[in-house]
Amino acid sequence: MTAISSSTSALGTADMEVDALPYVDKEIDDPEMKASVDRLIEQEMRRMRRKERSDFPLKVDLFQQDDLLSQEWDRVGKKQTLDALDISRYELKGPEDDNDVNAWKESVSNTKSQLESQAGSMFNLELLQKYGGNAWRVHNYQLETFLKQIQQETEQYRNEIRTINRERKDEQTQAAKTLQGLENKWSDLVSQNLQVEIACSALESEVEELRRYRQ
Repeated sequence: MTAISSSTSALGTADMEVDALPYVDKEIDDPEMKASVDRLIEQEMRRMRRKERSDFPLKVDLFQQDDLLSQEWDRVGKKQTLDALDISRYELKGPEDDNDVNAWKESVSNTKSQLESQAGSMFNLELLQKYGGNAWRVHNYQLETFLKQIQQETEQYRNEIRTINRERKDEQTQAAKTLQGLENKWSDLVSQNLQVEIACSALESEVEELRRYRQ
């Protein structure tokens, strides 16, 4: 019963090949049967020719059009540490030589840049304090809506899976009745054939004795 080819009379569906009936076959629940099946599968796998699971190449050259990304990819591949960020430009230091006019100009330019950066940071903090709360509330509302949509779709898929499983169980239960009837019929025919063979053997023996008696 573990492997059959069923027609429309068995499952009520057209052109369907059934190779397992998990709701009907219970032999696999037997530990000895399961161990025997596992051995057969292992033996079959040993005879199978191994091949690559994927046709994709083992190595892909990435970022060939971008030198910066290519260098970074090579660094990651070689497991080299990333150089620390240069934070010296964020420090407000004066020139080493007090008489160097160009150095003073660079220091003043760096100071102006720092002031502009701090002003931008303060402006961003003010915007965050004024609008950040509402922005996060809107974001959380969008996430909750998205979560509800996913939960509804998940429940819909679960209902479809349960419906399919119920249909499979009903179809296999109906098929089990047909299979059981066919199996009983097969057993009866085998028994009848054995009885006929025994009767034929008895008749042959009787005929042989009659021939010897006539001789």
